[in-house]
Amino acid sequence: MKVLHTRAVQVREQIERFNAGLPETDLALKFEKMAQSPFIFFRGSSHLYWHDVSRDWRISLFGGRSESQIWLQGDAHIYNFGALHDHQNRIYFGMDDFDDAVVADFQFDLWRLATSMVLDLQEREFCNDELVDKAVKKLGNAYLQAVASAGPDCPAVRMDTAPKPIRKFLQKVHEKNTRQQMLSKWTVDGFCRFDNQHEKLETVDGDLFLAIKSAVDSYHQTRMPVPEEIPQVLDISRRTKAGTGSLGNHRYYVLMEGRSADENVILDIKQQREPASVAAMPKPERYWYRETFTHEGRRHADAYKAIAEHPDSWLGWLSIHDQLYSVRERSPFKKDYPAHKLDADEYLEMASIWGEVLGQEHARGSFCMQEPEAAFVEFVRDQLIPEKKTFVRLLRAVAPHYARCVQQDWYVFRDMHE
Repeated sequence: MKVLHTRAVQVREQIERFNAGLPETDLALKFEKMAQSPFIFFRGSSHLYWHDVSRDWRISLFGGRSESQIWLQGDAHIYNFGALHDHQNRIYFGMDDFDDAVVADFQFDLWRLATSMVLDLQEREFCNDELVDKAVKKLGNAYLQAVASAGPDCPAVRMDTAPKPIRKFLQKVHEKNTRQQMLSKWTVDGFCRFDNQHEKLETVDGDLFLAIKSAVDSYHQTRMPVPEEIPQVLDISRRTKAGTGSLGNHRYYVLMEGRSADENVILDIKQQREPASVAAMPKPERYWYRETFTHEGRRHADAYKAIAEHPDSWLGWLSIHDQLYSVRERSPFKKDYPAHKLDADEYLEMASIWGEVLGQEHARGSFCMQEPEAAFVEFVRDQLIPEKKTFVRLLRAVAPHYARCVQQDWYVFRDMHE
């Protein structure tokens, strides 16, 4: 008897459907990355996660109500935290990828972050079930406390206020990275032209170059504040081999003239599609989403401004040949936190920090889109803190169990592509 519906069949069908239409080279690179480990597979298959958790009744135990709907990062995992700089050139620690940002229940981000931490831990020699449980518990407790204590002026985590492990990391990034170093990596001719011999850059010629330049010249009207003078576009290149889940999306680097050559700016212009979560939404929610967010680049900017507190002053959006793009500066200080270097004790300390930062960013993201302003914070403070043990117990069940599901799906994926 032929079995028509199994998890393996579902995984194969969803991966094939989600990635249909990707250029063959990008598809091969994406699948090669995803085959390396369950964690990287998890990063490249967020559509599976959203399909699963959006149908999980347990979300309604502590959510599923209006006050629990906030701006989410949408693809929360531990390597989406790192160093960045804001429009005042201050380095801060936070989430740095808003391609999948969406308004939905806060637990979807928290569950995904906890699952990513479990998957990452399971690649370490020192991992055991007790350590996994402790790490998830610390993450959940720190998250709740951070939200409950947040106010409308909730500041980002910067060098002068950061916990010790993050402060050392940010200080190191500040000391070892400069705009000139970044420009040296990507440009030639005195920082005035892209180095298209770089393995991750390709030349953009002809009509496409002119279309991008025209779009960039117009995009400045989407910046806040709108600049009085429009800077000159010096060069444009195609950015390749970047990311995992976003492989196949068009991406360009645009070199903008600064006050001097060593102050030139690289804009990261990235094609934005509907977040993976939208396909998993019930029909009324999909309708609401598409009516509310009519430009995916603007959605990205709205989420970035809400969650990141002070994103860079180049943030905006544009369209090229009817395709929608986000625009942001490529930060000279952008660097992922090196979680792979942590020992067991350090990992537990970072679990609390990840939970705290996610909580602060969720609180910040809720203030700009809820009425009354503090609805989410008050909900956590009044209803979840009194049930903290039960709430965290659920997280301690969800994260390792879903991590096991990801591992099984990864075996299916590897079998597909051997």
